[in-house]
Amino acid sequence: MTYEGPAAAPATATAAGLRADRVTREAGGRLVVDGVSLAPPAGATVGLLGPNGSGKSTLLRILAGVLAPASGVVTLDGRPLSDTGRRTVARRIAVVEQHASTQVELTVRDVVRLGRVPHRRAWSAPSAHDERAVREALERTGLTGRAAQSWHTLSGGERQRVQIARALAQEPRELLLDEPTNHLDI
Repeated sequence: MTYEGPAAAPATATAAGLRADRVTREAGGRLVVDGVSLAPPAGATVGLLGPNGSGKSTLLRILAGVLAPASGVVTLDGRPLSDTGRRTVARRIAVVEQHASTQVELTVRDVVRLGRVPHRRAWSAPSAHDERAVREALERTGLTGRAAQSWHTLSGGERQRVQIARALAQEPRELLLDEPTNHLDI
């Protein structure tokens, strides 16, 4: 994937938001992300279009800090993502992947509560704000009536809505969605 569009600009020390500057990444010995630069303005919606295997998911993983670029840099508010703590990144960036799975028995509410983990201290109980964020995310995705239901009993589209609710409960400033309508009915 190669992109250098009108919103592209080099990251600077004072640049706000999530930005990529000439990032590259190989997979299986093949260059899949080739010199991509992105600098979307605050509040913008940016879509990545391309055929299967063109590097869209890989680029999103690089932007989320899950994968490191082979070259180039991803910054968050002008600071390299690699120099930013994982908790800080998780408070700012939420990701909804194409597919999610777990062997653990969780309710819909449990999965959505996972979005609050970056905002809590280890072993601490959820705060009133955490519970409000979870409740609002369930409402926004139409899952309030399924909150106590096992995640494993849901259809693929319902599971995708739960993952979107989890990301919304996280209250991120940047939201990275990898085929978010996967399995969803129109």
